[in-house]
Order: sequence, then C-alpha cells, then structure tokens
Amino acid sequence: MNTIEQPLIECFQKVCSSIGSFKTGITEIYLLNNLYTYHCHYDTREKKVIVDENERKRLNTINWKESIHSNAIYSEESQTLLIYACPVLQNGEHQYTLVTKYHEKNNKKILQILDLLAKQLSYQLVTQPNLKSLFLHSKYQQQITNTIEEGYLTVDQKGIITFINKIGTSILGLDENELTGKSLIGILPNFKPSPLVTLQTKENWVNREVSFESPKGKIHLVFSVTPLFENGGPVGIVITFREMKIIMKKLESLVNINPIFQFEDIIYKSTSMQELIKTAKVAAKTESNILIEGESGTGKELIAQAIHNQSQRKGKPFVVIDCSSIPRDLVESELFGYVDGAFTGARKGGRLGKFEVANGGTVFLDEIGEMPLEIQVKLLRVLQTRTITRVGGHEPTTCNVRIIAATNRNLEAEVEYQNFRLDLYYRLNVLQLTIPPIREREGDIPLLAKTLVEVAAKRTNRQAPTISLETMKILESYSWPGNIRELENVIERAILIAHVVMEPEHLPNYLLNALVNSDKRKPAQSINLNDANSIREKEKELIRNTLDHVYWNKSQAARKLGISRSNLYEKIAKYNIEQVNR
Repeated sequence: MNTIEQPLIECFQKVCSSIGSFKTGITEIYLLNNLYTYHCHYDTREKKVIVDENERKRLNTINWKESIHSNAIYSEESQTLLIYACPVLQNGEHQYTLVTKYHEKNNKKILQILDLLAKQLSYQLVTQPNLKSLFLHSKYQQQITNTIEEGYLTVDQKGIITFINKIGTSILGLDENELTGKSLIGILPNFKPSPLVTLQTKENWVNREVSFESPKGKIHLVFSVTPLFENGGPVGIVITFREMKIIMKKLESLVNINPIFQFEDIIYKSTSMQELIKTAKVAAKTESNILIEGESGTGKELIAQAIHNQSQRKGKPFVVIDCSSIPRDLVESELFGYVDGAFTGARKGGRLGKFEVANGGTVFLDEIGEMPLEIQVKLLRVLQTRTITRVGGHEPTTCNVRIIAATNRNLEAEVEYQNFRLDLYYRLNVLQLTIPPIREREGDIPLLAKTLVEVAAKRTNRQAPTISLETMKILESYSWPGNIRELENVIERAILIAHVVMEPEHLPNYLLNALVNSDKRKPAQSINLNDANSIREKEKELIRNTLDHVYWNKSQAARKLGISRSNLYEKIAKYNIEQVNR
C-alpha cells in the first residue's frame, strides 16, 4: 500500500466501522477513485479495509463507470446482484465513489446506508487533512514561520529536510537550496544523537545544546524537537533553534535590572568612607578581582554595584550569588549549570549556571566565606582557566567574568582554621576594600538617619518626622551590630509610631537597654580583626547579646545580624550558645 494513501484508507476504515454489527446484508463496500478504478474495499465480516492486488486486477476489468450509470446487474458465483453506488465529494468535487452489491433492486435501506457513509467519508477528508501535508509541505508554512524570531526546520521520517525558514538559514549561514532535500545528519553532523530518535521515543526535546562549524564559523545553538505522528505512525519532526549569544543578550537585559547604585548614591562625610570610595573608584577602572570585607549590613553589595557601574563592564550582567543561601548539594549546579540528565530531578534540556549568565559582566559572590571547600576548588579552577564545565558535561565553555567577593568574616583567620583555601584567598584578594562599621564613621549616622527617615516616610506615605536631639544622641551612641540594615529597621519602626518628632520612646527597648548597660556596647567596639581567637569570642558574644535583645526570637536575631536563619543555627551550635532562664 502506498504511504500517501494511508490517511484516506484510515478515514475509510473509521467511517465503515460505524456500521458496527448491524445486519445490512452488505458483505463488501468498494472505494473507487475518480477514474472509477479500484482503490480498496471494506469487508463487513472481517471489519477491516483490505487492499488486495489480485482483487484490484480482477475488478479493474469491469467498466464500473458504465455499470454504475446503468444500474447494471453484476453476476458472481451463479448469483445475480445489483450495483449500488454513491459519490464522495471533497470540497464540492467528485473525488471517490462508494460501491456495493446487493441482491434486491431499489432497496432504500442500502441506498441510505451508502449515502450516509459517503457523506461521512467526505466530511472526514475535508476536516482531517494529514499531518504530512499540513506540517511538512504546507504552502502557508513559509508565511507563518517567517514571523517568528527563531529558526524553524522540518524533517521527514527518513531524515530529509523538507523546509527551513529565513531566520534558520541566516543562523546556519546556509542557503535554503543547500538544505532542502538534503539529509539532516549530512548537513549538520553534530546533531548527536540524531533528533530523529524522538520518532522512536515519542518524547519532545526541550532546550538542548549543540555546537558545530558553519560557513559563519563556530555556532552554539539551543534547540527543541517535536516529533509528529498521525494515527500512531511517524510523520517527521519539527526543530526550532536559536543562537546561544542571542539568548545571552536577552538574559543580560533581565539581570541588568539589579545594579542600580552609583557612587553618588552612597551617603557619607567621614574620612574613613572618603578613603574607601577613593580606593573603590580606582579599583573600578581595573579588571582585577576584588575582595570586600565588612560587618553585616555595612553595604558591601552597594559598593560592588557602584564599582560595576563605573567599570568597563557597565551595561553587562551583574549577577549576585549568595553563597550562604544555596543548599550545599546544589551549589555547583547553581554556579556552573548542568547538562540534560545530569542528576535525578534535573530540568530537561539542562540549565545555564550563574557564571554563564554573567558572561561579559560581573559575578558578586556574597558571603564567600560560607562557600563549601569542595566548591572552592572548582571556583579556583574557573579563575585560573577562565572556563566552566557544567555538571554532567565534559566540554569547557569560555567564561569572561570579573569577580567581586564579599564577606563579614576574617578570611585570613578562616584560612588558618582551614575553613578557606589559601590559594583561592590570594586569587580573590587582588584588591581589598574594608568597609568600616557605622559606629566608626564619625558624623555619618545623623546623615544616614535623616535620609532613611525621608525614604521610609515616602515608602509608607507618611509625613517625615524630625529627629529630636536626644534621640539623635542615642542613635550616635549605640554600637549598631547590624549596621545600616539595623538602623534602617529602627527608623522604619519609629516612623510608624512617631508623628511630628521622633523621641527616645519611639525607639525599641533593646536599643535603650543596651545603652544603660555599657558592657553590651563594648564587644562590638573592641573587635580585633587581626586576632582570630578574639574575633570568634566577640562573634559568640555578639550573637548571644542579640538573641537576648530579641528574647531568643531567632528570625529577628538573624535579620539584625544580617545572616540567614540556617547560618544562625549553625553558629549557635558551633559556639554551644544556650538560652539562660532568668
């Protein structure tokens, strides 16, 4: 049977099967084409369409056209039968004829059955065009696919390219005539395994990657494959594809929303901050890696954004990676991405890592001190080779990024305690910036407080109150372990209570109590950043004091300390901090 006839025969089978088990007296229904020659027949006893070459030769000796028009008598095995026929129309034209034989003349039931079957077949042929003509050879395909922004390629079940749109030819750097009618694997051999495998697996491929040489040079594609079937049989595949560099440009436009801060947005007048900003502006003009140190809440990301926006990478991606918030078992896949099938639960088609998304721009590694040692080794390799390899993959990809790392830890001490690799420390610490805590920024707290009052009032749609002299004195006297983040929290809380003037009673109790007990201010003021043991003792005392201030509400304590809850729990266990019942 010719494969082109398959859709017609399937429609004929579907229509004739509607007779079911009714006793009509009909044994065969013949389907003739518009030249009145035998096409196939339906056997009502076996309930299936039969294409019989012997039957074709025997029946084609009959002049069916003349017999039908004259309502001729048909003799078979000593039986005298009459011919009943009904035309099958397709788009108003006579395309086929249904014929059967019956022993009675002018039997209305037989005529009605044949007429009904002819109309049903006509309807099926008009409303159910086959997929092959619809998807692989449609004359409207070019008009439709030239409106989309990706390459569109159709391939038949034998692997022959039947169509490609203009965007596709532009991406591949090949002319349409060089592609259509040619073998897909012959033209694009790097498609391994062949996308035609989907006709066997019956699975869609989504966002897979392939690289190969073309007349344009080496191109990196992301492609998807949809297999096409009709009535269970394979028809062909549709491949859509895009260049990776186009996808990366679109990603840039999304991630570039984040770096909004400039050096002009930083509020300060203290000498220590003036020196810091001067050094940061010099660092911005270089391509060297930068390590920013400072307590939680001092504005390390703000400085990083300002550096990025004054560097040659301005306008390129600025990707933030919080090393403390990514689950340990997912850190590698988040940073470097993964290929399809890399691990159980991996997204089909794989996924880009943060470093690939940031290509050409800046990666801000926040809380770098929290990065697991096994990932530090892989990060070091990225910095040395300027390439990344996805989880489960083997092919390295060039990665052009600048690293700005930040930490609230003393990394030299962490190196001494073997929590951080010395070689990675030297790679990151090419240029070092240390942001002073706000208690050491003389004259900056009043400036910051007034600005934060205006911002908070605008955000909450309230009139900005003035800050009384007594309240300002308290704000300047407090040690601010949570720095600007804690000051912002205190100001916003006070605005919700105060009306015209912000008084001391509008400040939280823990802050007022801290001033009464001077011992609670000393730990934050006497931290010796060069003494690892002193840092650990002071960190332990700071955590205990903060927990006491908020009555051991760990969520509040984590926010004030500027760390995650999971990190806080780790530190409580590490330092064996226990709540004392009072």
